[in-house]
Amino acid sequence: MRPSEKSRKPRHGFPLALTLTLSALFILLSLPVGSQTSSQSAFEQGQSMGRTGNTKARTSIGASGATAQVPGYAGTPLQTSYFGSPNLGGAAGSVTAACATPSQRARPSPECAAIQYSQSNPTQRSPLTLRDNDPLLARSRTITANPQSIAGQIAGTYSACTVIEQKAPDRYITERCHEYRQLDSATCDHVLVVTPVFTPGCTPGEFLTRVITDPCPGCVDVVQMDFSCTANGYQVHAYTQARDTNEFHTELGVQDVPGAVGLTLPRTAGPSSMEGGYCYETWFSQTCNGQTCTITSGFANPCQGTQVSSQNTFAIPLKVSFEDRWEDDCGALEARAR
Repeated sequence: MRPSEKSRKPRHGFPLALTLTLSALFILLSLPVGSQTSSQSAFEQGQSMGRTGNTKARTSIGASGATAQVPGYAGTPLQTSYFGSPNLGGAAGSVTAACATPSQRARPSPECAAIQYSQSNPTQRSPLTLRDNDPLLARSRTITANPQSIAGQIAGTYSACTVIEQKAPDRYITERCHEYRQLDSATCDHVLVVTPVFTPGCTPGEFLTRVITDPCPGCVDVVQMDFSCTANGYQVHAYTQARDTNEFHTELGVQDVPGAVGLTLPRTAGPSSMEGGYCYETWFSQTCNGQTCTITSGFANPCQGTQVSSQNTFAIPLKVSFEDRWEDDCGALEARAR
């Protein structure tokens, strides 16, 4: 077939290539095969069969031949919809299933007859045996090993094809690699940490507590003892106060005694007097538990042989001092910079 015949169509609407192929298929299938011998190779058998039917097939190729040889030939076959389809397997499976029905097997249509023949022919006619030295395999190895030999033959057959050998010039690529250390800025601090430290203590003159005793419930006065801080201990101030009006009544004395907040103090004598018509003695003691202190004070009248005591609890006052230290966050950065 000449190249110009590729686009020619017969008047019935089938492409000429399809018409010629189908006509040749039925002609070749009707040719006798009795002259083939078992000594011939598959290639020789195919070659002999092709040459025998070549003359007869050539005279039968055409639109009229297709009409006579192809059953059900039509100008608009349904199979034209298969062209360009992305799912030929689905369409082929549907037609094969339709042709497998009992009615089609009993009286198949031309289309189903061709399908059934293609499916059952290998069991009806023994397949050809291809030996390892068959010319079909030998020539395929030659083509695979040297495709240029086939390209040369095509170039000699068709003048439009030419063989061109072109050597591309050498290309050089220059690649550069830059390695550098990134510079960054960092800050650090020298931090002064100040920690308050609390210790039991009080400032001179700071009032601590007051203890009231009642040595004479029928009398108009009660005895009060006030405790204040001094530089070296406590100052104890004893006096009487009117029971009803809380007014100062009688001074009993002021005395500095050793002691300190937070410490346990044994019984310690306070202001006392045995002169000028007075007959009294005072004393006190102190116990502490770390957060509070309790002062127990007593008042005695040796002349009458009476003695009473009372107590009061107060929170231990605290003195504040400060400890400071420097925290250096720059050591790690300075080590990196070395």
